Amino acid sequence: MTELAYDPDSHPMLVSRSLTAGVNIFSGKYKLAILWYLDQRPRRFGELATLLAGVTAKVLTYQLRELAEAGLISRTETISPRSTQYALTDSGIEAMPLVQMLCEWGNWVLRRSKSGSLRD
Repeated sequence: MTELAYDPDSHPMLVSRSLTAGVNIFSGKYKLAILWYLDQRPRRFGELATLLAGVTAKVLTYQLRELAEAGLISRTETISPRSTQYALTDSGIEAMPLVQMLCEWGNWVLRRSKSGSLRD
């Protein structure tokens, strides 16, 4: 990752726009999980559908398309045998530390909620 070429504290509108742009890329019920599984290895559509309990083919297709349009994943089709495989792009790989931190933080929140100490 590169350093910011500006001081975000001096540009509140830019901070807001940057955060919104970042959140919009990851918003979607299955997008973070898709990235998580693709970080392990490239996967076919059916594999992802199996890993994401409850996802419909329509929703998975839509979220994969959005991740590809954002440049985080690539889609490769082969004709014989017919298959479609998804993999992280370089930008997707760059995003993984953020996804991993979100997973760790979410795990921490879940552990706290089980122990009944949601207020710290």
